[in-house]
Amino acid sequence: MLALQSRLAALTLLATISACVTPKSPPPIAAKPVQLADGRTIVPGEQAGLDGRSIELALVQIDVPRGKEIGRVSGEIGTMCTGMGVMGPIHQQQPRSQGRSSEWSDTFYRVMSGHGFRVTGDPSQLFDAQRDDGGELQFGLSITEMDMDIRALCDFTGRYMVGIRGKSRITVEWQVFDPVRRQVILRQRNEGRFETAEAIAPDQKVMMQLAFADAANQLATSPELRQTMTERAPLPQPGAPAVVQDRSRISLRRVALSQQPISNHIDRLRSATVLIETGTGSHGSGFLITEEGLMVTNKHVVGGQRFVRVRLVSGRAVVGEVLRAHDLRDVALVKLEGSGYPVMAIRETPVAVTEEVYVIGAPQMKQLAWTVTRGVVSAWRPAHPPSRPFDLIQSDVAIHGGNSGGPMLDRQGNLVAIAVMGWAPDPNNPSANTSLNGFIPILDGLEKLGLELVDPAEYQRRRNLTAGQ
Repeated sequence: MLALQSRLAALTLLATISACVTPKSPPPIAAKPVQLADGRTIVPGEQAGLDGRSIELALVQIDVPRGKEIGRVSGEIGTMCTGMGVMGPIHQQQPRSQGRSSEWSDTFYRVMSGHGFRVTGDPSQLFDAQRDDGGELQFGLSITEMDMDIRALCDFTGRYMVGIRGKSRITVEWQVFDPVRRQVILRQRNEGRFETAEAIAPDQKVMMQLAFADAANQLATSPELRQTMTERAPLPQPGAPAVVQDRSRISLRRVALSQQPISNHIDRLRSATVLIETGTGSHGSGFLITEEGLMVTNKHVVGGQRFVRVRLVSGRAVVGEVLRAHDLRDVALVKLEGSGYPVMAIRETPVAVTEEVYVIGAPQMKQLAWTVTRGVVSAWRPAHPPSRPFDLIQSDVAIHGGNSGGPMLDRQGNLVAIAVMGWAPDPNNPSANTSLNGFIPILDGLEKLGLELVDPAEYQRRRNLTAGQ
């Protein structure tokens, strides 16, 4: 009897000690310093200065078999926490699955942005209008192993869990996908760990997220990822075209000019205008000239890239391949995947001074794509070699960085020119709008790309001849 009383007293004392422990809040999920294999320590912020390509966590795959034991909960000595039925093994409850979970995405955002990466999906942005576009590089992860060893602290009664300590581990296989090149450009596997000797609030999911944050910190500071993020397409050598020039002529079917006011079909014209994302943090505009997906933009928009990501007004992103370019005239021809695109009618007579014109494009920010501005033709500026060996149309219609490559239209919505430049009065603020903007006459741009307009009957005859070869 005395031995039983002594044992009950000891259990009561241990339960009381457990109840006196005040659990702390879990440590914040954030970017942390990481020591590399070569002994260097990378602290948050040192990864800043990357090339600006945005990233997103596009896919999370739980690749742990359903029913597999992924951890265990045991009591501190002398305690059982029996009231909630939480003691014993923890099993994976969900079947193998893919998807986007806000829990994993939020951890990814906090860690990667803390290390200087430009990450889409800021959890603090509540409204769609404030959200970023999809990332220029897409990250996916497969969780192949999870394990937790949790020790529970109970309340005075020994029934309810009031805190936990222990450790967690997660194995992650990462993939980085470039949607422009349409290939996985990096694969990496790492293991994240978290351990606490201090009692924290009893949340098993937080334990696993802290282990995942450790894995994300390792990814963010890995030299392999930094190299991947800073790789660029080779720049063209001076005097050499970035794209191999095809000397053959390409026939374009003439589209009947519109006689209606531009406001009557502005939605179709905006649908024929595109946003171009080069994968280097910059963007520009362009426009479609054939239903088969040929589009025109500026050479300086596509730079030295062979492939660019093109976003349609619907929000859908497609891949475009740069087929031709003319450096001096600053025009490029891009072929989009697919067909059935809306096109613009091309006007073959020059615009006149004081004629009303409209421009569609993405001034300054991608979120402002398909903005329409209005102005007049201010002047024709003849070629001025050697810096500007071609004519330009001058207009006061407002354009900014990001409008480059976009269409200039007449008051009926017919294509007359291509946005290319603006004269900035302040060299320290090149994006300032001065109403002094330059545009490439559309026929000159098409000619430099080897494109010629033909009547529908002749166009069909040439297609038949090509098909018969």
